[in-house]
Amino acid sequence: MHLTETATRRPLTSQQAPVPAPLSYGINDAAAVSGLSRSTLYRHATAGRLRLVKVGGRTLVCAASLRVLLGAES
Repeated sequence: MHLTETATRRPLTSQQAPVPAPLSYGINDAAAVSGLSRSTLYRHATAGRLRLVKVGGRTLVCAASLRVLLGAES
């Protein structure tokens, strides 16, 4: 068995290929990362404190809006 050039390359590490922060979350994922319930997220959206975007049939939570709501950004 011969090693090819690709087999001898080192795998990428997190330092070489950082994972970008998400731009949005599904409503369930937003609830999981924030610790807030889906109902609470929808209440904040209705009150204008959280930005939701409809894409097809999915409701997405704008990640920047969620960070502001949680006080992680001003």
